[in-house]
Amino acid sequence: MKKRFHGVTVKHLLGIGLSLAVLAVAGQSFAGASAPRAAKCVFNADGSGTCSGTLTAFRKSADPTAQLILQNYQSSTGMSRYVALTFGGTFKVVPLAGGLSADMLRAFDQACTAVDANVFVHWNTSSQVDTIQLYNDSGLIP
Repeated sequence: MKKRFHGVTVKHLLGIGLSLAVLAVAGQSFAGASAPRAAKCVFNADGSGTCSGTLTAFRKSADPTAQLILQNYQSSTGMSRYVALTFGGTFKVVPLAGGLSADMLRAFDQACTAVDANVFVHWNTSSQVDTIQLYNDSGLIP
């Protein structure tokens, strides 16, 4: 007769324990890890570029010109969404590209209000935002 502990055999308990031990050895912990949130923009010669960082990172940047504005502007005549940025003394306003999916527009609207989240914006050679990423990482929380 097999020994049981709350309906589970000892063999099963040993298997679970061994699996947890393997995971503990193989896993990697990032507790206490940090990576500073930094503001960064790249302006390519072809007119495309990227910006990334949190709004706080832009405000606290060593670059005194650094500024990132994510704007969802609504009026009786319609709505427009754009990114206005200054970095390294370069100022640029880039609207969202036409024909973007509803999911992309929602992501942009979320980025407008996500003060502590990291935002990554890419604009194409036509100077239109075609990619936006909103993300967080526990290692980035101050």
